Amino acid sequence: MDAKQLAINGGPRTIGRDLPFRPYRVRNDFPLLRSRLRRGLARSYDLLKMLPLTLRGVTSIPDASGIVGRFEAAFCELTGARFAMAMNSGTATLHSAYFAVGVGPGTEVIVPSYTWHATATPVLLCGAVPVFCEIDPQTLTLDPDDIERRITERTRAICVLHAWGNPAPMDRIVEIAERHGISVIEDASHAHGAVYKDRAVGTWGHVGCFSLQGSKPVDGGEAGVAITNDPVLYDHMALLGQNVLVKRGQKARTFDYGDISLGAKYRPHPAAMFLAYAALRRLPERNRRAARAWEWLCEELADVPCIRPIPTTPDGVRGGFYAFALEYTGAARGGPGTQAFVDAVRAEGAPLDVDQFRDSLLHTLPLFNELDRTKLGGGCYDPTRPWHENLSKVSLPVTEAVTEQLVKFPPILYALPESYVRRCARAVKKVAAALVPATSPSAQGERPRREAAR
Repeated sequence: MDAKQLAINGGPRTIGRDLPFRPYRVRNDFPLLRSRLRRGLARSYDLLKMLPLTLRGVTSIPDASGIVGRFEAAFCELTGARFAMAMNSGTATLHSAYFAVGVGPGTEVIVPSYTWHATATPVLLCGAVPVFCEIDPQTLTLDPDDIERRITERTRAICVLHAWGNPAPMDRIVEIAERHGISVIEDASHAHGAVYKDRAVGTWGHVGCFSLQGSKPVDGGEAGVAITNDPVLYDHMALLGQNVLVKRGQKARTFDYGDISLGAKYRPHPAAMFLAYAALRRLPERNRRAARAWEWLCEELADVPCIRPIPTTPDGVRGGFYAFALEYTGAARGGPGTQAFVDAVRAEGAPLDVDQFRDSLLHTLPLFNELDRTKLGGGCYDPTRPWHENLSKVSLPVTEAVTEQLVKFPPILYALPESYVRRCARAVKKVAAALVPATSPSAQGERPRREAAR
């Protein structure tokens, strides 16, 4: 195809401008359903049930009663977990999980660098050190071999991210953790409803942590939920941030401290629970539609040599679909760089973007490898070791290389017509055909193979 036919060069767009929404600005399904919600918002979200509570002056639920208990029970039903604890954010669930398994001064937690910073910053709040680990370039989840290489006598836990809803190989990771006597925390913020080997993500480790923030597959505005099968861990999480649960909601009666907790007030707002409960009921249909959209993308892009849809982990079933991730290898074939390729696709009308973690891999951020946190006040460092040992300086060539080539479509594709989803893929094909030579890639510019990190 002649590059002159590309929209970025004045040619016709693959996707016209007559859309009933703005795909670049849409973060979830609310704008698409605006007219429907105007007619039936209260019915859709059960918000009318909040009115009697508000009239009685009840705007906070400090225990597991009411809508909080209903949501927790529904989440246990979804995942098969024994216990669920709703909180006010996914970050709060991770902090509570690290605290519960004993992360503290003198310990380390192995975490991915390819993630949002809230996966690792609660480790700092516990006075411990995050140790960043490579990802598997095929699936974007933690590399079990690299996990084992980074375990030391200080390692207390591993935190596994199910990236973009793709389950990590939890059997291997759990086996490694059990052999070394360390805990496993699952950051399932992208992966509501995902399954690995017929078992819900979040239930493989000691604690599973889910964000319910406004852009997440289950949306409470600002909220989170942690799940566990261990009643003692449940009680420890309650001790950190749920004072009323310490008094009358413990599962193993681990503590006898009255209604006093350690002061981190992590309970959710009832309004968030009503929103999240309604979104949770829609999750199976959302995941079904997202899986179908992913199949359409993969079908259209199957014959594009410079585009690789990130494959689902063997024996896994995606859930959440927080993004539709692809690897673009055209630069190694003599085509444009990743950002230039994305710009050309966006000019065609398709909402493609570069990977959001590309320029913020955690091991490259000053907070972890440079900033003197001893001067911030209130901890955020391990006082049992010299300051230089608090810095998480590490080389992660595989993570850096593959992230540079990742592009993604937003999760909103699950709610859009098949014709639109296929046109998005065809926009990628059009740009690739025009700008990326059809020759075999040269060795130069290829991302390192997994062995390069060893």
